[in-house]
Amino acid sequence: MTRKMPRHSRIASIGDLARVSLRVQALFIVTLSLAIVMVILCYWVVTSLVSLASNDARAHFRQLALNLHGQESFLARATHNDATRLGLAVPSGSPASFELIDSDDITNTYEGQRGSLAMPYIIKVGRAQTPAGGDHSRRLQTAAAALSSLFGTYRNAWQQPGMQAFLLDLNSVTSISVPCSEDSMTDDVHRWWRCPLSANRIRELLYTQTPRPSPDGAQWLEVNLPGAGEGRVGYVVYAPIELPDALRIPETPKRQLVLATFTEMRDVLAQDSDYGRVYFQHLAIAPGLTPPHAPSQEHGALDAIQSDVRFALDGVYIQTWCEDGWHGTYLVPYQQFFQAAGWQLAAFGLLILLCMGGSLALYRRHRNLIVRPAQASHQRVVESESFNRAVIDAARVAVCALRLSDHQIVAKNQLADAWLGDADTIRRLTLAAHDAAGAGDAEDVQINGRHLSVSASRVTYQGDEVILATFSDISDHKRVQEALAQAKRAADDANAGKTVFLATMSHEIRTPLYGTLGTVELLGLTQLTNLQRAYLRTIQSSSAGLLNVINDILDVSKIESRQMTLKDNRLDPAALTEETLQAYAATADAKGLQFFATIATDVPVSAHGDALRIRQVLNNLISNAIKFTEAGWVRVDLTVADQGEGQAMMEWRIADTGLGIAADQQPMLFQPFYQAYGTGHAAPGTGLGLYICHSLCELMQGSITLDSSPGRGSTFIFRLPLRIDADATRLAGVEIAPAPPVWVRAPMADLAQDTCAWLALAGASARAIQGGALPAKRDGILVELLPERLPPIEWNGARVSCIPDGPDKPQWSLSEIHVTSHMRHSIVEAVAMAQHGRSLASDDADADADDADGTDTRAAAEYRPDAGLRRLGLRVLVAEDNPVNPTLLVRQLEELGCEVTLCVDGVETLARWNADEFDVLITDMNMPLMNGYELVRALRARSTNAPIIGLTANALQAQREAGLAAGLNAWIVKPVDLRTLHDALSTACARIISAKFTVPPQASLEREKSKEFYETQLRAAFNTTMREDMASMREALAARDPAAAVSTLHRMRGSLVVVNADETARFCGVLEQKIAAEGLTPVLENAVRSTLAQLTEKFKEL
Repeated sequence: MTRKMPRHSRIASIGDLARVSLRVQALFIVTLSLAIVMVILCYWVVTSLVSLASNDARAHFRQLALNLHGQESFLARATHNDATRLGLAVPSGSPASFELIDSDDITNTYEGQRGSLAMPYIIKVGRAQTPAGGDHSRRLQTAAAALSSLFGTYRNAWQQPGMQAFLLDLNSVTSISVPCSEDSMTDDVHRWWRCPLSANRIRELLYTQTPRPSPDGAQWLEVNLPGAGEGRVGYVVYAPIELPDALRIPETPKRQLVLATFTEMRDVLAQDSDYGRVYFQHLAIAPGLTPPHAPSQEHGALDAIQSDVRFALDGVYIQTWCEDGWHGTYLVPYQQFFQAAGWQLAAFGLLILLCMGGSLALYRRHRNLIVRPAQASHQRVVESESFNRAVIDAARVAVCALRLSDHQIVAKNQLADAWLGDADTIRRLTLAAHDAAGAGDAEDVQINGRHLSVSASRVTYQGDEVILATFSDISDHKRVQEALAQAKRAADDANAGKTVFLATMSHEIRTPLYGTLGTVELLGLTQLTNLQRAYLRTIQSSSAGLLNVINDILDVSKIESRQMTLKDNRLDPAALTEETLQAYAATADAKGLQFFATIATDVPVSAHGDALRIRQVLNNLISNAIKFTEAGWVRVDLTVADQGEGQAMMEWRIADTGLGIAADQQPMLFQPFYQAYGTGHAAPGTGLGLYICHSLCELMQGSITLDSSPGRGSTFIFRLPLRIDADATRLAGVEIAPAPPVWVRAPMADLAQDTCAWLALAGASARAIQGGALPAKRDGILVELLPERLPPIEWNGARVSCIPDGPDKPQWSLSEIHVTSHMRHSIVEAVAMAQHGRSLASDDADADADDADGTDTRAAAEYRPDAGLRRLGLRVLVAEDNPVNPTLLVRQLEELGCEVTLCVDGVETLARWNADEFDVLITDMNMPLMNGYELVRALRARSTNAPIIGLTANALQAQREAGLAAGLNAWIVKPVDLRTLHDALSTACARIISAKFTVPPQASLEREKSKEFYETQLRAAFNTTMREDMASMREALAARDPAAAVSTLHRMRGSLVVVNADETARFCGVLEQKIAAEGLTPVLENAVRSTLAQLTEKFKEL
């Protein structure tokens, strides 16, 4: 389970931070702009609301001040000393109405009205003390009417419908109220002028509260109306009054008259509907000290009302004042603002919340995308720098930084001081490393016995361009390098020694072997008795076995030294398989084994590969199968495992009914020198064959596997990819008619089916005979494979007998055609011959057997497979230092119709060569004075274009390549037979041979073929050469010349091997090696003299 990484951790680089920062900054600017706009809008809304409230407060204060000023003016006029003012207001006549409206034990209340348009008034007087006395209400009607008339005039003039006027005696219950006075008048039963305050309440307030003086000299009180649930407020302005005589109120023992007016706050606002929006919570008003003004002036002064705003926790306080001295204080709670401008403030509040939310989101985004990543990056940078410093200090590398401008060291670690020393050395080495790096070279220095590898590059450090140099200690590496170089030199020396040993062994072994095989081959060309030919077969078999062992050892050496190379030749896989089987047919038949092959008809006719190595693998596998199978059969199956464009995977299966191999031994079977059955087996070997096969398969990109178990036999599967040609045709030129039918018999059903398939490929109607189910008519052509293993039957038609040792070309016998059982093409030709019905008379001449002296002439012809080679007629110059080997080579060349001239070393050959006298040069590659490589280069330097063929016993590929590079046209490895020599000369001298006509055999050639002449010639060459070599050895001993002694012993050893003096030759080889290694020591000198004495005795016996 993985933990989700935070968003800021995904900002991986400074570039990402920069891009995100720019976006956040842009968003911040937009948000800030919106916030500023919102603040401005909010300020505008608040100031607008406050200004609106201030304007309303000023308007209200103006109206209130006007009311108060009107009250003051009324009181001032009514209470003026000029008594005529109130008296002038007395209306004439009696009141239109006057009635008692309320009465109690103490007072009587009357309502009166002078006229219908006059203001009503209320008179309240005390009840008379006696019934006869009555009250004074009638006497107060005149004063009430005068007050009503005067107050009505002022009230209408100042437009104050809610104002009340009271004339009362503070020391009695007597009072006059205009327009109404008592509480009973405030219900809906009476008239429209219901009044909120009564005279009794006024009298009570005057007794209980301390009045405050007004600017006009009157007294005023702030009154809370009784029973008002909404906190209604009014103002009472009063002043003492003295009535004129005409309005005299009856005297009381202690009279104190007061004229008062009252105005309620809401009555002020009720006068103008524009003020209905005012939402004050509290009002406080007080008079100033400014003297009163005239009405005209007062009105003008009241227009100049000023205000001031103050914000508090409970609301906005608005202070107002005017020039006549009145000032007021208003409180507007904040909720009133919301009530007055609810949706505007809600919208602005929402915008503010959005701005705040956006600001918070912006802040978090800025924190998550910039601040935290920047902090994390900074922390990583700090940690990385600390880690880098720790790594640099802990690493076994000296590091220093040199500023490029002034070459000052700006940074270094402890190893720089320890390894490099002072600052001047560090500076010098750093600059040298920088110059070497600029030139593309690596700088290695040695300081205080320490090898340092220096590298430098330009970097930027703290804003300056510096050279960063590192010094690595490579002292151990240098020591290892020197050790590896020394080990490589030792390995190269060992490989060189192995190569020299391989070349020497190849040369020294193949040279005497070449003498043996060449002599046997030439001996086979002479007339021999049957006994001599049997001995000759034994010699040939033993020599072939020896050659195989030598070849195996040399192949292993080539494989291990990686000098084994492959050729790419055109080959026929089927023909190659058949030829290999034919070579082992006699061996298998001698052991009584059924030995055959099945080859699929789709096997390509033409392929490309190394036929020699494929044949070597098949030879080894087949020989092993025959060797370790005592009874039963050995079979080879060739099929195409897979085929693609231009390539086919060939598969050979070599199966036998031998002992089988245990599973635990199979993994080791392909190891060198391993033998599955041990050395005590009846047919032991060297244990190299399967190892060589496995190595060759890998070299050819093939494979070899094994399927085996004890008692069940073994099956080796050899798979090899080969390039194929699609234009080749199988069984070209051979056609078989469908009739008569062809019947095939074989001891193995697979073999019969395989033969039928090949015959059908040629056009025949072939059928296999299964078991004993013979056809009824028994006509047609009968093909019997391995007839000696089949029960005899009678057959009316032609019969083809396919036997292992049958001829390659079909031959008629008395009643049937004989042909080899291993060649499919030969079997098809035999069937075609049987269809054509050729006569037997033409073959009667071959029935003769032996001559009179017991010589088997047919046997001699049988052992002369190369007797029909084309005579070349070339003039050949041979360069060979060993006198015995040239004798064989000369004999072979003369057999091919060539004229031969012999030289003993390269110097003589170079002096003797003339292109007009010779057509081709055959030279040994290991000669004294001038070897074959030097000879070839010298001749090519003379612009010699004649063919030159190298002849050597060295089978190494490197030596062959060196010879071809020197200018050789061909390379022949000893031992060499007539066919190989003929093919090499034919290829190298093709143009020369085509220009010549056939050279007739010399008259003396028959004489030279005799055994006596050959032995005489060989003996003479050996005697002459050996005497000369013995004389040269004595001279070398006298001169104490080791080189001359080694060279002479080498020649003597080769001559002794040819004449089968093996013990002496082997001892000469040991002496040669000892003298080459140790020089002519007294012990070795005595051994050589002893050997020369023994050879002298041998010559005496000869």
